[in-house]
Amino acid sequence: MSKRLPIDIDPFRLVEQRILLSGEMPVKQFPRLKKLLSTNTGVIQVDLVFTRTNVTALPVITGTITGNLELICQRCLDAVLFVVKSDLNIVLVKTDAEAKRLQNDYDTWLVEDDRIFLQDFIEDEILLVLPHSALHDECEPFKPLIEALPNEVVEAQQQENNNPFAILKDLKH
Repeated sequence: MSKRLPIDIDPFRLVEQRILLSGEMPVKQFPRLKKLLSTNTGVIQVDLVFTRTNVTALPVITGTITGNLELICQRCLDAVLFVVKSDLNIVLVKTDAEAKRLQNDYDTWLVEDDRIFLQDFIEDEILLVLPHSALHDECEPFKPLIEALPNEVVEAQQQENNNPFAILKDLKH
């Protein structure tokens, strides 16, 4: 039995308390993700630990986001199963300058107004792990390729020449 996740959080307070958030979010709650899906059924399992890095004591979110999504195959337009597994290790920052300073060593998340809208955070992390183009290993294209034999091409050209308006395509102003 899973727990419902909060809508928004104060991540810095959760870091100080060393909180573990665990629960599920329905796929249908992610508006940007829904556009890429064949169906918007299923759930995403979320396990987030709010803590500090060992050496530098920076506030960090670690954990995993897992689930199964049915993406749209870009070749045949049928559903293709994609297994989401995102391991998180994200340092929380309050300013752009702090983010620029840390981004060579860490993945960062800019926290504005000391709040994170958890749904957006999770959706962003899912979108980052999706393939650029979802494809089956093997499938037929949505529109079958038309393969013509040489004599069929000649017949098609003859039919075009029999068209009384065919001469108009050669006229140019």
